[in-house]
Amino acid sequence: MLLKKITIYPIKSCAGIDLPASDVEARGFPLDRRWLIIEENGTFISQRNAPQLGQIKISATENQLIINYMGKSPLIVDQSTPSDKRIEAQIWKDSVQSLWLSSEYDAWFSEIIGRSVHLVQMDKQVHRPLEKESLPAGRTFEVSFADGYPYLLTNQSSLDDLNDRLSQPIPMDRFRSNLVVCGFPAFTEDHWKRIRIGDVEFLVVKPCGRCQVTTIDQKTGESSKEPLKTLASYRKQNGKVMFGMNLVALSEGRIKINTPVHILE
Repeated sequence: MLLKKITIYPIKSCAGIDLPASDVEARGFPLDRRWLIIEENGTFISQRNAPQLGQIKISATENQLIINYMGKSPLIVDQSTPSDKRIEAQIWKDSVQSLWLSSEYDAWFSEIIGRSVHLVQMDKQVHRPLEKESLPAGRTFEVSFADGYPYLLTNQSSLDDLNDRLSQPIPMDRFRSNLVVCGFPAFTEDHWKRIRIGDVEFLVVKPCGRCQVTTIDQKTGESSKEPLKTLASYRKQNGKVMFGMNLVALSEGRIKINTPVHILE
């Protein structure tokens, strides 16, 4: 019953980076979804309307992101930028005054996506409050450019259960989780309320409703009907197909893979 994997996605919808350990912050792991690609009108772009984003590979040094895409020269993005230009990014119902970075970065991503886009950053001056009825009263929470919550947890046994029902098994990267646990029965995570990994406590808020991004092969960008079609046959709740759990951190600290996961409630 261990933490098997830690993954961050510095640029929303692009490929992830697996880590051996990470600090835990209120808005998510450091660097996780702190950059975002937006349309000219500010609407966020994801694999839902640009599946090629999954083939944009990222590595990180202490001060830079190194971004690669097939057939293009790598793009080096400084983690801190002298820019002070703010640009509004729209993520679902939230408007975030993000930091615009450079025309060079915009041009690099625009060529891949096939239209004019901007790369923006959530720096430390940007705050996106997380206001949900399901969160404890009397505390403030925030989130990065993630769809809804700072952390997403999946269970390896739940994926194994799904793969037993599929003609072609799929990897966990389809679900783009931050935390993968192992050693638990399939879908037991549905019933968790609080967990502890190392010294850090997390609140398990709600199941994650899945979208068509799960049907996109993260290596090729090709899509099919699976796994949503099969998941819908046994994981549908209130019209949504559920896989994985959304979390918020109740404390800060540092966690690492192969650490025991304790179910507190």
